Amino acid sequence: MYEQKVHLTLVDYRETELGEGNACDTKAWWTTPEAHRLVDQLKASNYERVQYRKQADQIQQGGLLRRGFQVLFNTSKIGLGLDNMGVRKRSRSEQSKFKTSLIDYYDAAITDQKRPKKILYIHDTATGDDLLKPTITAAHLVPHSLGNDMLVALFGGNVEGELDTPNNGFLLHQIVKTAMDDGVIAIVPDIANNPSTEEVTVWENSGLKDYKWKIIDPEAQILDEALEVNREDPVNPMTIRDLENRKLFFKNGMRPRARYLYFLFALAHLKLAWRQEYRQDPKAVLGKQLGKGFWATKGRYLKRSFLLALANEIGHGTEFAESVPIEPGDDSDPDDAGVLGLAKLLQFPEDENED
Repeated sequence: MYEQKVHLTLVDYRETELGEGNACDTKAWWTTPEAHRLVDQLKASNYERVQYRKQADQIQQGGLLRRGFQVLFNTSKIGLGLDNMGVRKRSRSEQSKFKTSLIDYYDAAITDQKRPKKILYIHDTATGDDLLKPTITAAHLVPHSLGNDMLVALFGGNVEGELDTPNNGFLLHQIVKTAMDDGVIAIVPDIANNPSTEEVTVWENSGLKDYKWKIIDPEAQILDEALEVNREDPVNPMTIRDLENRKLFFKNGMRPRARYLYFLFALAHLKLAWRQEYRQDPKAVLGKQLGKGFWATKGRYLKRSFLLALANEIGHGTEFAESVPIEPGDDSDPDDAGVLGLAKLLQFPEDENED
Protein backbone atom coordinates (compact mmCIF):
# COMPACT_ATOMS: atom_id res chain seq x y z
CA MET A 1 0.00 0.00 0.00
CA TYR A 2 2.67 2.51 1.00
CA GLU A 3 4.91 1.49 -1.92
CA GLN A 4 2.06 2.37 -4.27
CA LYS A 5 1.56 5.72 -2.52
CA VAL A 6 5.23 6.58 -2.99
CA HIS A 7 5.13 5.57 -6.67
CA LEU A 8 1.98 7.59 -7.44
CA THR A 9 3.26 10.63 -5.58
CA LEU A 10 6.53 10.53 -7.53
CA VAL A 11 4.61 10.30 -10.81
CA ASP A 12 2.56 13.32 -9.80
CA TYR A 13 5.72 15.19 -8.79
CA ARG A 14 7.36 14.57 -12.16
CA GLU A 15 4.29 15.75 -14.06
CA THR A 16 3.94 18.83 -11.88
CA GLU A 17 7.60 19.83 -12.13
CA LEU A 18 8.33 19.29 -15.83
CA GLY A 19 5.19 17.99 -17.46
CA GLU A 20 4.20 14.51 -18.48
CA GLY A 21 6.81 12.60 -20.46
CA ASN A 22 9.78 14.77 -19.47
CA ALA A 23 12.74 13.64 -17.42
CA CYS A 24 12.82 14.96 -13.90
CA ASP A 25 15.36 14.63 -11.11
CA THR A 26 13.38 13.53 -8.09
CA LYS A 27 16.23 13.91 -5.62
CA ALA A 28 14.75 17.10 -4.18
CA TRP A 29 11.39 15.44 -3.52
CA TRP A 30 12.91 12.96 -1.06
CA THR A 31 13.80 15.83 1.27
CA THR A 32 10.25 17.19 1.51
CA PRO A 33 7.90 16.67 4.48
CA GLU A 34 5.56 14.73 2.17
CA ALA A 35 8.30 12.28 1.24
CA HIS A 36 9.38 11.99 4.87
CA ARG A 37 5.86 11.04 5.92
CA LEU A 38 5.47 8.40 3.21
CA VAL A 39 8.90 6.86 3.83
CA ASP A 40 8.22 6.77 7.57
CA GLN A 41 4.97 4.93 6.92
CA LEU A 42 6.54 2.52 4.42
CA LYS A 43 9.52 1.60 6.59
CA ALA A 44 7.42 1.43 9.74
CA SER A 45 4.96 -0.93 8.05
CA ASN A 46 7.79 -3.21 6.88
CA TYR A 47 9.41 -3.19 10.31
CA GLU A 48 6.12 -4.01 11.99
CA ARG A 49 5.48 -6.96 9.68
CA VAL A 50 8.94 -8.44 10.29
CA GLN A 51 8.75 -8.04 14.08
CA TYR A 52 5.30 -9.63 14.39
CA ARG A 53 6.51 -12.61 12.36
CA LYS A 54 9.55 -12.95 14.64
CA GLN A 55 7.36 -12.78 17.73
CA ALA A 56 4.91 -15.32 16.31
CA ASP A 57 7.80 -17.69 15.58
CA GLN A 58 9.11 -17.23 19.11
CA ILE A 59 5.72 -18.06 20.65
CA GLN A 60 5.33 -21.08 18.37
CA GLN A 61 8.68 -22.36 19.64
CA GLY A 62 7.50 -22.07 23.23
CA GLY A 63 8.91 -18.63 24.01
CA LEU A 64 7.18 -16.04 26.17
CA LEU A 65 5.44 -12.91 24.94
CA ARG A 66 7.53 -9.97 26.16
CA ARG A 67 5.82 -7.38 28.33
CA GLY A 68 6.35 -4.71 25.69
CA PHE A 69 4.46 -6.74 23.10
CA GLN A 70 1.65 -7.28 25.62
CA VAL A 71 1.44 -3.50 25.98
CA LEU A 72 1.28 -3.09 22.20
CA PHE A 73 -1.64 -5.47 21.83
CA ASN A 74 -3.45 -4.08 24.88
CA THR A 75 -3.27 -0.50 23.63
CA SER A 76 -4.88 -1.52 20.32
CA LYS A 77 -4.40 1.66 18.29
CA ILE A 78 -0.68 1.33 18.79
CA GLY A 79 -0.78 -2.48 18.66
CA LEU A 80 -3.73 -3.55 16.55
CA GLY A 81 -4.59 -0.38 14.64
CA LEU A 82 -8.23 -0.34 15.77
CA ASP A 83 -9.85 3.08 15.81
CA ASN A 84 -12.53 2.34 18.42
CA MET A 85 -10.15 1.17 21.14
CA GLY A 86 -6.95 2.28 22.85
CA VAL A 87 -5.74 5.89 22.89
CA ARG A 88 -8.50 8.15 21.66
CA LYS A 89 -7.86 11.36 19.76
CA ARG A 90 -7.58 14.48 21.89
CA SER A 91 -10.42 16.97 21.71
CA ARG A 92 -9.89 20.63 20.94
CA SER A 93 -10.68 21.54 24.55
CA GLU A 94 -8.09 19.04 25.87
CA GLN A 95 -5.39 20.46 23.61
CA SER A 96 -6.36 23.98 24.69
CA LYS A 97 -6.10 22.91 28.33
CA PHE A 98 -2.65 21.46 27.64
CA LYS A 99 -1.54 24.75 26.09
CA THR A 100 -2.82 26.71 29.06
CA SER A 101 -0.94 24.45 31.46
CA LEU A 102 2.27 25.02 29.50
CA ILE A 103 1.77 28.80 29.51
CA ASP A 104 1.39 28.77 33.28
CA TYR A 105 4.22 26.30 33.88
CA TYR A 106 6.75 28.27 31.80
CA ASP A 107 5.38 31.71 32.77
CA ALA A 108 5.14 32.42 29.05
CA ALA A 109 2.19 34.84 28.87
CA ILE A 110 2.53 38.54 28.06
CA THR A 111 -0.80 40.09 28.98
CA ASP A 112 -2.66 43.34 28.36
CA GLN A 113 -1.81 45.79 31.14
CA LYS A 114 -5.41 46.99 31.34
CA ARG A 115 -6.87 43.49 31.10
CA PRO A 116 -4.40 41.14 32.80
CA LYS A 117 -6.37 38.02 31.86
CA LYS A 118 -6.06 38.78 28.14
CA ILE A 119 -2.94 37.16 26.65
CA LEU A 120 -1.42 39.21 23.83
CA TYR A 121 1.82 37.36 23.24
CA ILE A 122 3.43 34.07 24.24
CA HIS A 123 7.13 33.49 24.78
CA ASP A 124 8.59 31.21 22.10
CA THR A 125 11.10 28.76 23.58
CA ALA A 126 12.78 28.18 20.21
CA THR A 127 13.68 31.76 19.29
CA GLY A 128 13.28 33.69 22.53
CA ASP A 129 10.79 36.06 20.92
CA ASP A 130 7.35 36.99 22.22
CA LEU A 131 4.92 36.10 19.43
CA LEU A 132 1.20 36.47 18.85
CA LYS A 133 -0.74 33.74 20.61
CA PRO A 134 -2.03 32.00 17.42
CA THR A 135 1.57 31.65 16.17
CA ILE A 136 2.58 29.52 19.16
CA THR A 137 1.51 25.91 19.56
CA ALA A 138 1.66 23.49 22.47
CA ALA A 139 4.15 20.79 21.50
CA HIS A 140 4.09 17.29 22.97
CA LEU A 141 7.55 15.70 23.12
CA VAL A 142 6.31 12.13 23.41
CA PRO A 143 3.12 12.13 21.28
CA HIS A 144 -0.19 11.76 23.09
CA SER A 145 -1.19 8.93 20.75
CA LEU A 146 1.65 6.73 22.01
CA GLY A 147 -0.42 6.19 25.15
CA ASN A 148 0.37 5.97 28.84
CA ASP A 149 1.01 2.20 28.79
CA MET A 150 3.72 2.52 26.15
CA LEU A 151 5.13 5.55 27.96
CA VAL A 152 5.66 3.39 31.04
CA ALA A 153 7.04 0.52 28.93
CA LEU A 154 9.67 2.82 27.43
CA PHE A 155 10.62 4.91 30.45
CA GLY A 156 9.54 2.99 33.56
CA GLY A 157 6.79 3.31 36.14
CA ASN A 158 7.89 6.66 37.55
CA VAL A 159 6.51 8.50 34.49
CA GLU A 160 2.95 7.21 34.72
CA GLY A 161 0.42 9.98 34.13
CA GLU A 162 2.94 12.45 32.65
CA LEU A 163 1.88 12.19 29.01
CA ASP A 164 -0.29 15.33 29.01
CA THR A 165 1.59 17.35 31.61
CA PRO A 166 4.12 20.20 31.16
CA ASN A 167 6.91 17.68 31.86
CA ASN A 168 6.21 16.39 28.35
CA GLY A 169 5.90 19.61 26.39
CA PHE A 170 6.74 23.21 25.73
CA LEU A 171 5.67 26.16 23.60
CA LEU A 172 7.03 26.56 20.07
CA HIS A 173 6.55 28.48 16.86
CA GLN A 174 4.32 26.33 14.66
CA ILE A 175 6.95 25.86 11.92
CA VAL A 176 9.58 24.86 14.48
CA LYS A 177 7.19 22.28 15.92
CA THR A 178 6.58 20.88 12.44
CA ALA A 179 10.33 20.50 11.88
CA MET A 180 10.76 18.87 15.29
CA ASP A 181 7.88 16.45 14.74
CA ASP A 182 9.37 15.60 11.33
CA GLY A 183 12.65 14.61 12.99
CA VAL A 184 14.60 17.28 11.12
CA ILE A 185 15.77 19.03 14.29
CA ALA A 186 16.16 17.84 17.86
CA ILE A 187 17.20 19.15 21.26
CA VAL A 188 20.44 18.28 23.04
CA PRO A 189 22.24 19.51 26.17
CA ASP A 190 23.89 22.90 25.72
CA ILE A 191 27.44 21.59 25.88
CA ALA A 192 30.19 20.98 23.32
CA ASN A 193 29.49 18.55 20.48
CA ASN A 194 32.18 16.22 21.78
CA PRO A 195 32.19 17.06 25.48
CA SER A 196 34.66 15.83 28.02
CA THR A 197 33.53 13.59 30.86
CA GLU A 198 33.86 16.55 33.20
CA GLU A 199 31.62 18.76 31.04
CA VAL A 200 28.94 16.09 30.89
CA THR A 201 29.11 15.53 34.65
CA VAL A 202 28.75 19.25 35.35
CA TRP A 203 25.72 19.50 33.06
CA GLU A 204 24.00 16.43 34.50
CA ASN A 205 24.54 17.60 38.06
CA SER A 206 23.34 21.14 37.38
CA GLY A 207 20.01 22.03 38.93
CA LEU A 208 18.94 24.21 36.00
CA LYS A 209 19.76 22.52 32.70
CA ASP A 210 20.22 24.39 29.44
CA TYR A 211 19.55 22.97 25.97
CA LYS A 212 20.26 23.83 22.36
CA TRP A 213 18.93 22.90 18.93
CA LYS A 214 20.67 20.35 16.74
CA ILE A 215 19.97 19.75 13.04
CA ILE A 216 19.57 16.02 12.43
CA ASP A 217 18.68 16.05 8.73
CA PRO A 218 20.70 18.84 7.03
CA GLU A 219 19.14 18.11 3.61
CA ALA A 220 15.51 18.67 4.64
CA GLN A 221 13.74 21.44 2.73
CA ILE A 222 11.86 22.72 5.77
CA LEU A 223 15.14 24.02 7.22
CA ASP A 224 14.94 26.97 4.83
CA GLU A 225 11.45 27.97 5.96
CA ALA A 226 11.39 31.54 7.28
CA LEU A 227 10.16 32.25 10.80
CA GLU A 228 7.91 35.26 11.28
CA VAL A 229 9.70 36.59 14.31
CA ASN A 230 10.57 40.09 15.47
CA ARG A 231 13.98 40.84 13.98
CA GLU A 232 15.83 44.01 13.18
CA ASP A 233 16.54 42.72 9.68
CA PRO A 234 13.18 41.83 8.07
CA VAL A 235 14.86 41.35 4.67
CA ASN A 236 16.80 38.34 5.97
CA PRO A 237 14.42 36.56 8.34
CA MET A 238 15.53 33.75 10.60
CA THR A 239 15.05 30.25 9.21
CA ILE A 240 14.85 26.85 10.88
CA ARG A 241 18.45 26.27 9.79
CA ASP A 242 19.53 29.25 11.89
CA LEU A 243 18.47 27.36 15.02
CA GLU A 244 21.55 25.10 14.82
CA ASN A 245 23.39 25.29 18.17
CA ARG A 246 21.02 28.05 19.29
CA LYS A 247 20.17 27.93 22.96
CA LEU A 248 16.54 27.38 23.99
CA PHE A 249 15.03 30.33 25.86
CA PHE A 250 13.09 29.72 29.06
CA LYS A 251 11.68 32.58 31.14
CA ASN A 252 11.82 30.74 34.44
CA GLY A 253 13.43 27.73 36.07
CA MET A 254 10.98 25.16 34.71
CA ARG A 255 12.12 22.59 32.15
CA PRO A 256 10.64 19.53 30.40
CA ARG A 257 11.89 16.09 31.39
CA ALA A 258 15.32 15.37 29.90
CA ARG A 259 14.30 11.80 29.04
CA TYR A 260 11.54 13.02 26.72
CA LEU A 261 13.98 15.30 24.89
CA TYR A 262 16.34 12.36 24.46
CA PHE A 263 13.43 10.31 23.13
CA LEU A 264 12.94 12.88 20.35
CA PHE A 265 16.67 12.80 19.60
CA ALA A 266 16.65 9.01 19.24
CA LEU A 267 13.41 8.95 17.21
CA ALA A 268 14.80 11.55 14.80
CA HIS A 269 17.74 9.25 14.06
CA LEU A 270 15.44 6.32 13.40
CA LYS A 271 13.54 8.42 10.86
CA LEU A 272 16.74 9.63 9.21
CA ALA A 273 18.10 6.09 8.91
CA TRP A 274 14.97 4.99 7.10
CA ARG A 275 14.92 8.03 4.81
CA GLN A 276 18.57 7.76 3.79
CA GLU A 277 17.85 4.45 2.06
CA TYR A 278 15.67 6.25 -0.49
CA ARG A 279 17.86 9.26 -1.20
CA GLN A 280 20.53 9.48 -3.86
CA ASP A 281 24.08 9.73 -2.53
CA PRO A 282 23.15 8.97 1.10
CA LYS A 283 25.53 10.29 3.76
CA ALA A 284 26.73 8.20 6.71
CA VAL A 285 25.81 10.68 9.43
CA LEU A 286 24.07 8.36 11.86
CA GLY A 287 27.05 6.94 13.67
CA LYS A 288 28.61 10.38 13.97
CA GLN A 289 25.62 11.88 15.72
CA LEU A 290 23.91 9.11 17.67
CA GLY A 291 27.13 8.03 19.33
CA LYS A 292 28.18 11.51 20.41
CA GLY A 293 28.31 12.45 24.04
CA PHE A 294 25.38 14.89 24.00
CA TRP A 295 23.45 12.44 26.13
CA ALA A 296 26.18 10.54 27.92
CA THR A 297 24.17 8.59 30.50
CA LYS A 298 21.46 7.37 28.14
CA GLY A 299 20.21 4.78 30.60
CA ARG A 300 18.78 7.58 32.69
CA TYR A 301 16.40 8.42 29.86
CA LEU A 302 15.42 5.24 27.99
CA LYS A 303 15.69 1.56 28.84
CA ARG A 304 18.84 -0.21 27.70
CA SER A 305 16.87 -2.96 25.95
CA PHE A 306 15.04 -0.35 23.85
CA LEU A 307 18.28 1.45 22.98
CA LEU A 308 19.85 -1.80 21.82
CA ALA A 309 16.89 -2.54 19.52
CA LEU A 310 16.94 1.02 18.20
CA ALA A 311 20.66 0.81 17.43
CA ASN A 312 20.14 -2.47 15.57
CA GLU A 313 17.42 -0.97 13.36
CA ILE A 314 19.34 2.23 12.67
CA GLY A 315 22.37 0.21 11.68
CA HIS A 316 24.66 2.06 14.05
CA GLY A 317 25.62 -1.06 15.99
CA THR A 318 24.95 -1.62 19.64
CA GLU A 319 28.22 -0.36 21.08
CA PHE A 320 26.80 3.04 22.03
CA ALA A 321 24.18 1.38 24.27
CA GLU A 322 26.13 -1.54 25.67
CA SER A 323 27.70 0.61 28.40
CA VAL A 324 24.27 1.62 29.69
CA PRO A 325 23.69 -0.08 33.06
CA ILE A 326 20.83 -2.53 33.43
CA GLU A 327 18.14 -1.04 35.65
CA PRO A 328 15.52 -3.03 37.60
CA GLY A 329 12.92 -4.37 35.18
CA ASP A 330 15.27 -4.06 32.20
CA ASP A 331 17.48 -6.70 30.57
CA SER A 332 20.51 -7.08 28.34
CA ASP A 333 18.67 -8.25 25.22
CA PRO A 334 17.31 -5.90 22.55
CA ASP A 335 13.57 -5.35 23.03
CA ASP A 336 11.94 -4.53 19.70
CA ALA A 337 8.57 -3.75 21.26
CA GLY A 338 9.43 -0.10 21.87
CA VAL A 339 10.61 0.44 18.31
CA LEU A 340 7.52 -1.43 17.12
CA GLY A 341 5.35 1.00 19.05
CA LEU A 342 7.10 3.88 17.30
CA ALA A 343 6.58 2.15 13.96
CA LYS A 344 2.85 1.94 14.56
CA LEU A 345 2.82 5.57 15.66
CA LEU A 346 4.58 6.66 12.45
CA GLN A 347 2.07 4.78 10.30
CA PHE A 348 -0.88 6.50 11.96
CA PRO A 349 0.37 9.94 13.03
CA GLU A 350 -2.08 12.01 15.02
CA ASP A 351 -2.49 15.65 14.07
CA GLU A 352 -3.09 17.60 17.24
CA ASN A 353 -6.08 19.89 17.11
CA GLU A 354 -5.55 23.58 16.65
CA ASP A 355 -5.07 25.35 19.94
